[in-house]
Amino acid sequence: MNQLIDLIYPQNKIVSIVGTCKNAGKTVTLNEIINQAHEKGIRLGLISTGRDGERKDVLTNTEKPPIFVRRGTILTTAESAIKGEHAGLEIFRVTDYNTPLGRVVIGRAAEDGYAEISGPHSSLTIRNMCIEMQELGAELVLIDGSLDRRASAAPYVSDGTVLATGAALARSISGVVEKTIHIVNTYSIPVVEDEYIRDIAYSAIDMGKTALIAVDGSVKYIDTVTSLRSGDIISEQLEENTGSVVLSGSATVDTVRDMLLNMKSSFRIIVKDPTRIFIPASDFAILQKMGMMLRVLENVNIIAITVNPYSPEGCCFEPSRLLEAMRSAVSHIPVFDVIQGEKLTC
Repeated sequence: MNQLIDLIYPQNKIVSIVGTCKNAGKTVTLNEIINQAHEKGIRLGLISTGRDGERKDVLTNTEKPPIFVRRGTILTTAESAIKGEHAGLEIFRVTDYNTPLGRVVIGRAAEDGYAEISGPHSSLTIRNMCIEMQELGAELVLIDGSLDRRASAAPYVSDGTVLATGAALARSISGVVEKTIHIVNTYSIPVVEDEYIRDIAYSAIDMGKTALIAVDGSVKYIDTVTSLRSGDIISEQLEENTGSVVLSGSATVDTVRDMLLNMKSSFRIIVKDPTRIFIPASDFAILQKMGMMLRVLENVNIIAITVNPYSPEGCCFEPSRLLEAMRSAVSHIPVFDVIQGEKLTC
């Protein structure tokens, strides 16, 4: 009987835990992975793209499960989040990165106990801090993220992602499954295989420019500071021989719709990775009917999905029904109910 940790480590060294929404069960999933790693003697590093481990959500005022860390865990937190009732912390470095809670601190838990995990929003800074924690002895680094801070799932930040979903996402099991499937499908957008186009796309993204690649391989660059709301600018440059449009930023509904309404022939829209795609399920279907063909340079590795049958707003599903519905819908991805303690049998 496989545990979640067996799918995560040692295949992956930096893993993000991302929630599909607030109260999806992300922190419970994080705690379960921490416990399983402890049982196997895996030295952990913990970092957050925001803040986690506080007893109450600062926005919704709802109770949150605290994060329990083990002695020896490397973690990042904010200066004001170091409290007497928490596990003692041996501080390695106070960074220059500031948050509303103070500067980010990198340290090691001196004892078992609770902790608040805080960290930077910048994906590059997150990656660099993950590497630093590895240099300090962490064998596996876990990034606490969320869908609104989902850059932690980007392939250049983490090796893989555990997606936490549940009753807080929708009022019915079918709704939860449908919305989760959309996220899974978005994370699984096909990768560009043509090496010539990949090289051009990487170069354009590095320069922060939009690139129009013709079917004959010629390239036209457009100076767009961001892809947001630049669909009309890009549309003016579309030609009948345009084969691919590389967006240096994000693929949004407005940008994609503007291009599709003005296209003279079909073309692919390329972004760096799925975390750059911000298109809701309903709009996604409409844009596909209009001819949208999305491609990415790098894909997100979804290691597993966890389901939470409970919502703090009162919605509750039969745990086994939710688990089986999700497993049936995504048979290619292992699904766990860490709240009920049920594990996937392989």
